Amino acid sequence: MKVRLNRIGTAVNRATAKAHCTSTSAECRTRVFGVAAILLEVIDLDDPIEVGSNCTYVISVTNQGSAVGTNVRIVATLPEKQEYVTSSGPTQAAINGKTVRFLPLPSLAPKAKVEYRVTVKGVSEGDLRFHVELESDQMSSPVMETESTNVY
Repeated sequence: MKVRLNRIGTAVNRATAKAHCTSTSAECRTRVFGVAAILLEVIDLDDPIEVGSNCTYVISVTNQGSAVGTNVRIVATLPEKQEYVTSSGPTQAAINGKTVRFLPLPSLAPKAKVEYRVTVKGVSEGDLRFHVELESDQMSSPVMETESTNVY
């Protein structure tokens, strides 16, 4: 017998055999688990920028999996030649120097997508790297993404 289970939960398979003088039946339970497969993407909306101008980074987090992702955490690190201006997202951010740490997102449903935005100012010339790390309860190590921005 081949089966394909398309949802999380318990699948029950029952079989019954009957003959003239007797009958019997059996049952098999299969527990189906899902997986949270969280994708991180980071893009800059403005590149290149002039010294003194702002650049906004869009941080997209998508659960491509079949199970809920929990306690999704985003931390962005600005390079030396950028200053923090503002941020937004599904959770509030705490700023500490060059680090933007968003409060954990309690859950991210399968196929759901959220966006965070961080706006910075280029304070001197350079080929800069904006760094983002994502963690969740389902991950054993962080996912990291870097976006390059040229400031002239």
